[in-house]
Amino acid sequence: MKNQEIAERLREIADFLEIEEVEYKPRAYRTAGRNVESLSESIEAVHERGELEGIEGVGESIAEKIAEYLETGEMSYYEELRAELPIDIEAITSVEGVGPKTARTLYTELGVATLEDLERAAEAGEIAEIEGFGEKSQRNILEHIELAKAGRERMLLGHAFPIARDVEARLGDAEAFGRCDVVGSFRRRRPTVGDIDVLATAPDPGAAMEVFCSHDDVKEVLARGETKSSVLVSGDLRMDLRIVEEAEYGAALVYFTGSKDHNIALRNRAIDRGWKLNEYGLFDADAGGGDDQDADSGDGEGGGVEATGDGERAGDRLAGETEEAVYDALDLDWIAPELREDTGEVDAAAAGDLPDLVGYDALVGDLQVHTDYSDGSHTVREMAEAADELGLEYLLTTDHGPNAAIPSRLDAEGLEAQRADVEAVNDDEDLAVTVLHGIEAEITEAGLELPEDWYDSLDLVVAGMHSSPDDPTDRVVHALEAFPVDVLAHPTNRLINEREPLDLDLDAVMGTAADEGVAVEINAQPERLDLDWQSVKEYRGTVPYVVSTDAHTTGELEFAHLGVAQARRGWCGAEDVLNTRPLEECLSFFGA
Repeated sequence: MKNQEIAERLREIADFLEIEEVEYKPRAYRTAGRNVESLSESIEAVHERGELEGIEGVGESIAEKIAEYLETGEMSYYEELRAELPIDIEAITSVEGVGPKTARTLYTELGVATLEDLERAAEAGEIAEIEGFGEKSQRNILEHIELAKAGRERMLLGHAFPIARDVEARLGDAEAFGRCDVVGSFRRRRPTVGDIDVLATAPDPGAAMEVFCSHDDVKEVLARGETKSSVLVSGDLRMDLRIVEEAEYGAALVYFTGSKDHNIALRNRAIDRGWKLNEYGLFDADAGGGDDQDADSGDGEGGGVEATGDGERAGDRLAGETEEAVYDALDLDWIAPELREDTGEVDAAAAGDLPDLVGYDALVGDLQVHTDYSDGSHTVREMAEAADELGLEYLLTTDHGPNAAIPSRLDAEGLEAQRADVEAVNDDEDLAVTVLHGIEAEITEAGLELPEDWYDSLDLVVAGMHSSPDDPTDRVVHALEAFPVDVLAHPTNRLINEREPLDLDLDAVMGTAADEGVAVEINAQPERLDLDWQSVKEYRGTVPYVVSTDAHTTGELEFAHLGVAQARRGWCGAEDVLNTRPLEECLSFFGA
């Protein structure tokens, strides 16, 4: 599945064109890249049907470049641009504060072509000496390089998701396989994954390994054995397959899902009963002799856990074929994978107090989407039609207000034009979805800085901060107290593996939100997933949440499940998430 690879190529082309100060084209390539990345199917399948130009933002020229890459593995236009400026533009611009034009200056002045070059130059103090940079810019680059390096090692959950689902479906449909699950940090829905770990059963392991290792998406076979193989697939993502026996599948599913701390807690519970738990099952060690409790516990990340021999199967097997049987034998309710982080879930399962987690299909509305009135790719009607197809009851447009630091944003004329579009869509009897008219207002030192008459004319006001000031807590608290904010968007403004979260006093922010009747967003964009799940859990009883996609394309409306996953990791039930409620009930919270 080459969606991510192609999206990255298109974004890099946009960066190279921006460096050359080409007008219009950079945005076109970024739009196309974003839409390719958010496809719910493989770009290869779209190409085979001859429908590349059916992807929003992909015209004839870009379609030809995508087809060339799919058919030959090369994109000549990209290679030509890179030959003129031979730098790793994606890696360098992944550092906060380094844009395409800055990258060109660093290459021209210092020969910086890679992330490693950038780090060396910053550490040597060479960047501060370039005109227009200085010590502050150099320090900022140094502070963010480690995040960028981490981003090269771990893929965002949202980017890994289509790859994981594709292999899960492909192997599950192959005759050589029986059961098949993607495990590890992916199954727990951690915000990033290091690799894709696949657990399966197979009547003929050799045939199964052949299917796994010979797929077109495999770039390199790293290792191949009878029960375990490792390959490198598109996006340079490592994928590991482990085949186990049917009778041991449930225990292996627990073990390789992890987390390590959760597994240790389960293992200790088994030890307290004189038993042992490993990837082969739950055993009464006294019944068969031998005690291998010192064997390594699986961390659920793949590639780091090896079987230690038949001694681990010694004793009477008490459970192993299913996860439910393993947990039940330990006197525990089954624990959802998202909760398996050793944050109290084992004690809760023992006491029968696990939360009834919000379902992946529970959302009936989306309270942050963008249209072409600011930085979105689609019209109000197109976003509404896509939401209608997904079965949503309501949708809130939240284009950026006049003080947003982006070229395209709402002004008074645009606001009125968008209101007319919203009304036209809502008058269309063929659409069941209701479109609400809102805005994403920028939190500044002065507050929201919107015209006073806008507040009464809008259905809801979403407020967010997109900068990193020295006093973020004061600014957020002031905005919530002094302005009619309904939803606080992506509260910490983090970009995973790119930008650290704001240094917020979350106790103060959440307390103010609770006092002012402001809901807090769990943003489903793959690079945000903000509020983070640990904070979601901590403040679950303080504020109500909304899970919003922050979609900038119709395809990104399908990111909702990523936000729901973080809500689940934060122990949220449907009652904790406002947009699981029907429209009128949801609006009643805001007094709308």
